[in-house]
Amino acid sequence: MKQKTTCILAATLAASFATAESVVKPLNEKGFGTLSGRLQSVSMYRDYDNGANAYSTTLGFLLKYTSPDLSGWSLGAAYNGAGVLDSMDYGKTANPGDYLVSNGRIHVLNEAYVNYTFLEYSSASVGRQINNAEVFRADDIRQKSRSITALQARFNDIGHWRFAGGHAIEQSGILDAGDRWKFRNYGEIFGKSYDTDGMTWGEAAYTGMEELDIALFDAAAWDVANLFGIRAGYTLSEKTSLLGYYRNEFNLGRAATHHADALGLSVVQRVGKVRVEGGYFGVYGDGLQFNPFTTGFNHALGTSLMFYTDTFAGGADSFYLKATTRLERSETILYTLLQYTKQNDLAALNSAGELDLIVKQPVGENMTVCGKAGLGYQDGPNTPAGDFRLFLTYAF
Repeated sequence: MKQKTTCILAATLAASFATAESVVKPLNEKGFGTLSGRLQSVSMYRDYDNGANAYSTTLGFLLKYTSPDLSGWSLGAAYNGAGVLDSMDYGKTANPGDYLVSNGRIHVLNEAYVNYTFLEYSSASVGRQINNAEVFRADDIRQKSRSITALQARFNDIGHWRFAGGHAIEQSGILDAGDRWKFRNYGEIFGKSYDTDGMTWGEAAYTGMEELDIALFDAAAWDVANLFGIRAGYTLSEKTSLLGYYRNEFNLGRAATHHADALGLSVVQRVGKVRVEGGYFGVYGDGLQFNPFTTGFNHALGTSLMFYTDTFAGGADSFYLKATTRLERSETILYTLLQYTKQNDLAALNSAGELDLIVKQPVGENMTVCGKAGLGYQDGPNTPAGDFRLFLTYAF
């Protein structure tokens, strides 16, 4: 059965490579809306410190549709599906690919919304939609992005400010395991034993100074916690800038007592054609509940592959250095992140380091190949770990 499924999916992929652009382009030219999407294989292998290891390869399909604008009204939809081509636990479980790598089967209408545009650049929408801003992040790290079911609005160019906010009742996750890719109540998202009334949030960004990028945001996850944060960037010169970050969390409603603060400060420097960023990020009090595994996290440290260092635990002090560049002739993107986190002596966690390397190569107009490798090392028991991924993506 596995071999039959693999052959069917491989044939579908090959046929789609040959026909996707030729089919979609004429349809889009007819003016009935815009179709786009991708075919993507994701291969992952992990080997962790306790002897646990797993691998999985999935083949996924994304199809998006956006309707034409009609007197300010439009609608959109996006479907994500993925099947498992091979995995270490294939045939041993009903959900192959879930274990350790969270690279399993998915089947979800990830977006389905109605949008109304008014006051030239402002808009309001209702339904399932990807939100990639201060509170929520898309984090398309496997076969789908994080998405929320919400009523939300965006107001642009009001004086020198941009505003956004709304109320979300459920959210789909980014890990393709169990039911975490499905739309779930925020009680489940935050690991509570009860349902909640969702999340209300607001964001504001100041645009009045070219050298200053500053945003304020607040989110109330009812009966869980409230988040308040400030993110700022200031350009000192053509090659040098500073980044600052602050977050505060406290419990709401019937949730247990919770208080956490997070503080970050970084320097960004252009060295030739390389962008180098280094800095500090610390968590004080309890561990952060608004993190990459719940709503997402708008900070450079949210890009690590394994989170092997427990960056978001209470009392964690993290130091990082990352570099990014693009090779002009080949258009190859190179990215590396080196991170070390020192844990609080009272925490039952080990201090650890992680090195991540990413190489992304476009092949023609529609194809990209992306390889990722993460190496981790924990103090104390002196245990290494590895994370390796290969993405083959065809966009149309």
